[in-house]
Amino acid sequence: MKIPRKKIAIVNIFYPPRALGGATRIVVDEVSTLIKKYGNAFEVVVFTADTESSNYHKVTVYPHDGYRVYSIAVPLTVSSNWHEKNEQVSLVFTKFLAFERPDLVHFHCIQALTGSILEVTQKRGIPNVVTVHDAWWISDHQFLIDQQGTVYPEGHPDPFEESVLREGTSLEESLRRKRYLKGLLAAADGVLAVSETFRKIYKINGIPNVTTNKNGISNEVNWQKKNTTNTEKVICAHIGGMSSHKGFDVFKEAVFALDQSNIEVLVVDHTKEADYINYTKWGKTTVTIIGRVEQEHVVNLYKCIDVLFAPSTCAESFGLVTREAAACGCWVVASNVGAIGDDILIDNGFKVTPNRQALASVLRSIDQLPSKYKGFPTSKPIRYSADQVDELVVIFDQILSKHENHRLQTVN
Repeated sequence: MKIPRKKIAIVNIFYPPRALGGATRIVVDEVSTLIKKYGNAFEVVVFTADTESSNYHKVTVYPHDGYRVYSIAVPLTVSSNWHEKNEQVSLVFTKFLAFERPDLVHFHCIQALTGSILEVTQKRGIPNVVTVHDAWWISDHQFLIDQQGTVYPEGHPDPFEESVLREGTSLEESLRRKRYLKGLLAAADGVLAVSETFRKIYKINGIPNVTTNKNGISNEVNWQKKNTTNTEKVICAHIGGMSSHKGFDVFKEAVFALDQSNIEVLVVDHTKEADYINYTKWGKTTVTIIGRVEQEHVVNLYKCIDVLFAPSTCAESFGLVTREAAACGCWVVASNVGAIGDDILIDNGFKVTPNRQALASVLRSIDQLPSKYKGFPTSKPIRYSADQVDELVVIFDQILSKHENHRLQTVN
């Protein structure tokens, strides 16, 4: 007798055709692997948000690669991204659960969808898992950096510590929000951090039931080795966006301070179109600035880089960019804040404090040994998204079995 497939509902704020951010890439890879590798065991349905439509709370359903995607129109603002509850979204999600009847719901980033959708799932007794991709659940500051630029690398273990509240928010509102969201995580069947570093942050912030399900890079991409033989210069790149929390400002300052002869710089400006290109100089260093690069072309970008700089000042939970670049044979210079530099060792790059002095020192080291950095670092074992999903499937099966055993005991 054929065993019926279990239905898994995957929830994330973004989903193709609007696939923004590394977390969304992780989610898309999860769905793809579940269908291709575990399609005999699981059916998948996706719930996401339409943050561009002004027809708020209207739902559209569209097919994507053979499965259904439900999209609810919600505003994506500083305010909606912070609020913990939205009763209108809750009502829509309740209807979604009643109609689709998923056996398990896997929540990823749910900012503007709010914790209300997890609450109604738990009230209906549906098995649920939450993957925490950032600090949204435990902090008013999603990336643990406030509007004054202060970084909280350990979150807020002391809820009454002196910190900069979100503008227009009282301490009471902040504490109430954290209490509600942390309560939802405490009631979840599983809380998964995408790195061991972030698991530790969540644990010291009052989430003891968090385990690690480390991200992997896509196994559907041909990660080709770099080829920068078109120039004798070492091509150092910053591709994470020209914003302060991505370390762009300190990187630029460090380049300006360099009296170099063996380095060129490549920068990606995500605010510009794909065909944008501009040539300039930062001090004595030649700089090429290009427009955004779509994910399907990102390997071609890595192939043009000798050394990737990812000096984020915020506490990133993982950082796909450093792992992807390493898979293409690039050296990596990464921040020691958060998890973006967790896989960087002395034989494949530098893990540094994200400030001008540290980056200038690294640039001087690279400039003095151009042949080394034109070459390849010692390769490390690559963790793919399929490895991550294999672990997820074990977690799903354990949770589903636990709920089924509980149901049987209740019936008997």
